[in-house]
Amino acid sequence: MLSSSYLELDKLVMRMRENPKMVIFLKGHTDNTGTKQASIKLSSERVYAVRFYIIQKGIKAARVKGQGFGSTQPIAKGNNPE
Repeated sequence: MLSSSYLELDKLVMRMRENPKMVIFLKGHTDNTGTKQASIKLSSERVYAVRFYIIQKGIKAARVKGQGFGSTQPIAKGNNPE
């Protein structure tokens, strides 16, 4: 996980503390490069990393759900180096 993500994740944790009934669903994604299996694994690992961070900040695990979708829902085609 990028260190630049911590500020936004900390804001989310604060909001979840303020709203103890809030449950979130994290979605992990990749572009369409690589194999389907590798993309699912990578996107699932992304979800796990964010979920773990939030739980380590004191939010109950039952309030943080998620799934990796791999390349099944890409926001980019993956054919541009940028």
